Amino acid sequence: MTTQDAQTERRMVPLRGGLFRLPSAGEEAALIGSRCPDCGKCFFPRRHVCLNCSRQGLDEVPLGRRGKVWTFTIVRQTPPASLTRAPYAIAYVELSEGVRVETILTGDPETVRIGMDVEFVLEKVGTSAEGADMMAFKFRPV
Repeated sequence: MTTQDAQTERRMVPLRGGLFRLPSAGEEAALIGSRCPDCGKCFFPRRHVCLNCSRQGLDEVPLGRRGKVWTFTIVRQTPPASLTRAPYAIAYVELSEGVRVETILTGDPETVRIGMDVEFVLEKVGTSAEGADMMAFKFRPV
């Protein structure tokens, strides 16, 4: 790894760790979930115990990057200390694994519809004290 690669790699950090992996050489960014090796049920965020069959010790898996809006609401007032400005849509997106992910949708909230196709994206939401880009996951219309 060159010094330039190391600097580029250090330039992005997750706003909240453990929810997604950042892009790296040969791998796309992805949400990180859990899958039960016994019953196959998937979860997000990661879990240690399966809610379906109570097995302990689930496998960590990357989750699909595309899904459908299961339900949503439009936020019209910006809460104090929010990193997002109103209006915006908060949605539950159902992924192919059957997992429903609570997320902010990018774009015009007035165009969001239940059942619309969306895809996972990372978005810069701030800068850390060390100067790295703080990244959050969102979904955008396909």
